[in-house]
Amino acid sequence: MIVSVVVALLFLAFALHRRQRRTAGVLACGGILLLVCSGCGLLTLPMLSGLQAPFLKLPHVDWGASNAIVVLGVGTAKIDGAIESPPFAYARILRALELYRDCKSHGRCRIILSGGDPQHHGAPEAAVYAAELVKAGIDRADIVLDEASRNTWENAKFTRALLEREGADNIVLVTAALHMRRSLLYFTHFGIAATPIRAEAIESELSLLPNSLNIAYCDSALHEYLGIAQYHLYNLLGWNAAPLASLRAPVDAAAAPRPPSS
Repeated sequence: MIVSVVVALLFLAFALHRRQRRTAGVLACGGILLLVCSGCGLLTLPMLSGLQAPFLKLPHVDWGASNAIVVLGVGTAKIDGAIESPPFAYARILRALELYRDCKSHGRCRIILSGGDPQHHGAPEAAVYAAELVKAGIDRADIVLDEASRNTWENAKFTRALLEREGADNIVLVTAALHMRRSLLYFTHFGIAATPIRAEAIESELSLLPNSLNIAYCDSALHEYLGIAQYHLYNLLGWNAAPLASLRAPVDAAAAPRPPSS
């Protein structure tokens, strides 16, 4: 996304350089400055901090009698025809495994894996991750799948229906630290109060020369900020569905979203 913006600015600068040299110069300088600031970490560091800082420290979880660990998908990888969990997914899978083992010693525990197949690889994220957890020793009966979600908004929407069915009185949300702020915003919209437990967190460093890793991290952070801005804009325009009551309050069955097929 950052690179696309830079290319667009440079293209506009080139298109205008004969008729509006001053405007073209401003656009070209702006594009180069954006690339340098993101690549050297000057822009990337504060953007990452604004998203991740509140979630870096892992909170203590007070498990209840009935608990749900919600794990959001991060895609799949298709390698030599086989569908596998991508590298970033393992941080979430391992965190879910760690939480499950702690939770199981206190009471009833379910892992809700939320993720469909938006990449059209042929298998939903939830099913692929579930296979990893079963291999790690988790009882398949304790795993609930949302195989329909295509994005974070649908993660929250469809998970709400599954949580109503499971009747959990304590909910933990597992995703990347970078993704947590937007995820909590959406889950709160659907009346889900969850304890945020991050999986992976990413770290950027200042450098004298721009590097591609900083640019990639800046790109990911920009995606999150745009998603948050879009949510508030849609609320302002009335395009989002009405917020749902807290999950712990009585729910109007007609108003609740239907659970996706598993």
